[in-house]
Amino acid sequence: MRDTVSGPDREPERVPVTLPQFDTEEEARDFWERHDSAPYWDQMEDVTNSPPADMAVGPGRAGSRARKRPPPGQMDLISLRLPAEMIDAVKAIAVVRHIPYQTLMRSWIGERLAQEQAREEPTP
Repeated sequence: MRDTVSGPDREPERVPVTLPQFDTEEEARDFWERHDSAPYWDQMEDVTNSPPADMAVGPGRAGSRARKRPPPGQMDLISLRLPAEMIDAVKAIAVVRHIPYQTLMRSWIGERLAQEQAREEPTP
């Protein structure tokens, strides 16, 4: 056991040195509601590149309708001046959608470009 202090003027809390094993999800939820994850960080499994199989499909995953980023070397870097209010509005929308604001802007430009190109195609 090691001591951790959770706040000012508080008694140190005794926490296990190793991450406990839980028999149920409720036990795990109860434990994490009362404990900080910092003392156990080095013992946790890295699941960054191996999401659970039952994880819902989202942007960037198989089956997503999101516009995919082209392979490296097929994109050009540009500089574009936009009003600060416009960028702030795009950032706010991107936060709600859980994507980077640059990705959202690139997607919007691509969607509009596809609309314009479809409008210019001659009808048979």
